[in-house]
Amino acid sequence: MKLSRDTWLAIGILLVLVLVTSVAALQGTDESELPYLSTSSAPSGTRAMSLWLNDLGYQTADAFSLSFAPDSDVDIIFIIQPIYPITPNEWKLLDQWVLQGGTLILAGTNPVTNEALNHFEFYFSYLPQQANEISPALPILRSPVIESKIDLVSNIGIASNRTDYTPLITAKGMPIMLTFQQGVGRVILSSAPKAFTNVELKNEPTATLVLNLLAVAGEKGTVLFDEWHRGFRSEGVVGLSQWLQQTSGGHAILFTVFAIFIALIAQGRQFGRPIPLKHELKRRGPMEHVTAIANLNRKAGHIKEVARQYHNRLKRHFGQRYRLDPSMSDEEYVEALAGYNSDVDKEKLLRLLKRLTHPDVNEAELLKLSAEAAQWMSD
Repeated sequence: MKLSRDTWLAIGILLVLVLVTSVAALQGTDESELPYLSTSSAPSGTRAMSLWLNDLGYQTADAFSLSFAPDSDVDIIFIIQPIYPITPNEWKLLDQWVLQGGTLILAGTNPVTNEALNHFEFYFSYLPQQANEISPALPILRSPVIESKIDLVSNIGIASNRTDYTPLITAKGMPIMLTFQQGVGRVILSSAPKAFTNVELKNEPTATLVLNLLAVAGEKGTVLFDEWHRGFRSEGVVGLSQWLQQTSGGHAILFTVFAIFIALIAQGRQFGRPIPLKHELKRRGPMEHVTAIANLNRKAGHIKEVARQYHNRLKRHFGQRYRLDPSMSDEEYVEALAGYNSDVDKEKLLRLLKRLTHPDVNEAELLKLSAEAAQWMSD
């Protein structure tokens, strides 16, 4: 079957729209990752961490809005489970900020975090088996003292060929949190991002661990949670123009408009063929249909069948009301019906049922019987 030009054009537009939708979905932020935001109160959010730091005397800085540029007034930056890679230009800003005395705390378990670890010549290494508790590397973490075990499930460790780092927490003999100095500043890497979440900070050993980690980070200062690399950049979108340029929804609209524009140019004429106007059709009334069916039954000689139909309808009518079996004989049926309703005229009803099944019923008698049956069913 040969497809027309319009059909091929419609298929092409459909494929382009499917491609645009797929690209927009890939660019969109994964909803399952959003709880790690510092503004999220979900169990795996970090809002409790942000509020706790304020209570401890730290100051929480505003998140990045229009661009990623660490301020020199910020002392600690948390990058937890990033979902967008850190670009080379952004690494230059981060490295310069750390060299001047900043503390970078990078935690996560996803491929984007592993790519960030590679910047410092570290990488993820899976443990032989899952560890259900982790151990602090004493005497590095000792203020305050962690008096009980830390129940953090982990199956990913951090490995490197470097030797200038200090393990902070280990699991199965492999570091899952470590630190090293870079210039005047410090970098802390972790493969246990859940330690900073709302639900884990409820556990006293985990909270004590975070306090030790802050002590390693340095004196109290200004803290910034990097949500730029988690796709939370809505504050930087001002007006329709920036929304179209910087959001996945805007990109989808631009791609769709572009696809339609190309289709119109390629078509060069109207879509499809002109559709003629529908002619007004005169419809028959319901009574004409009923009259036609009645005339057909009369011409076909269906008098007995129509009488039998009224007979069955009459028995089903009372059978539904009193739960009677219509297949019973007329005598048994009338007796059973009278047992439920003493007002029923047994003789009259039985006579009607017998007349409806009489083999010699004619058309004139059928009209009288049908009117009588209708009267019974309307009472």
